[in-house]
Amino acid sequence: MTRSMKLQRDDGTRYSLGISPSSDDAVGSHRKFARRFAEGIGKLAGNAKRDRRKEDWRTCHKIAGGCQSMREIRVAGNSFRRVNRPGGG
Repeated sequence: MTRSMKLQRDDGTRYSLGISPSSDDAVGSHRKFARRFAEGIGKLAGNAKRDRRKEDWRTCHKIAGGCQSMREIRVAGNSFRRVNRPGGG
């Protein structure tokens, strides 16, 4: 009458992706990927630090240049005032 069926695991998709319980290749490639990924992140972080330093240097020089320009304007402005003031002072 009723037959009992044995249930089988459906690992078809896992096997097609190269993932199996004892697959050393899959684990090895995962480790390689993880190592390359970590190296890439380190390079990105290193570049960001270098870029930030470069940006800080530029900003510092812009500010210093602006301060120097303001000093020149003040000096020029003070000399005009002195010349144009009645009484010479």
